Amino acid sequence: MYLQNIMSNYLNENTKKFEIDNAFKPLDVKKSEWKHDGKKLLKSYKFDKQKFLEAFVLQMLKYNRETSALIETRFKEGQVGIIIHALSSDISEIELEAAKDIDKIKKDVMYYYAD
Repeated sequence: MYLQNIMSNYLNENTKKFEIDNAFKPLDVKKSEWKHDGKKLLKSYKFDKQKFLEAFVLQMLKYNRETSALIETRFKEGQVGIIIHALSSDISEIELEAAKDIDKIKKDVMYYYAD
């Protein structure tokens, strides 16, 4: 009888203690603008001014000399296309780090050459 009382209290407890507060929302993760196409990462940058484009291309040439990632750079009419090719069977940490570095280079160029 005593056990039955304990168990009935246990089973009939208010379940609102375990509800999640509606104010709690998970963080929004910023999606990468890089496109994954098989064994390569692709991204295009658009520049309004020629000096930004030229500075970015120059910095990409310098970065390409220093990195072990295989980077292809194309530029035409105010746009620069970057293709990072995977050296292994899939995208590795080397390619992902190169993508982050290229984003930083673009940001630095836009800041340094700002009017």
